[in-house]
Amino acid sequence: MQKLLSRLFVCVALVAPAGSIVLAHGGHDHKIMGTVTSAAANQVVVKEKDGKTVTIQVTPETRIKATPALKAAQIKPGTRVVVTAEQAKDNSFRAKIVEVGAAAK
Repeated sequence: MQKLLSRLFVCVALVAPAGSIVLAHGGHDHKIMGTVTSAAANQVVVKEKDGKTVTIQVTPETRIKATPALKAAQIKPGTRVVVTAEQAKDNSFRAKIVEVGAAAK
């Protein structure tokens, strides 16, 4: 009986850390900062500081914070943005908030 409990404890100890790692990443928002290279009604393409280009899906639920108010398709190339996005299982990004800043100099 004691051996059975010992084995069970070892199995739980081995599985528990892996389960907690997986759960730690669920629902994680990403901040994507950079300069817009192109924008359309359904997506924004951002070039990050390191040169990496990220395509971010824009949905009707996406909030765009800009003064004056803009739609995604009205964001001009060269504009700096900070995008709070959710990463899907296929590694694509869906924007929750797009904060529009000034045009790059």
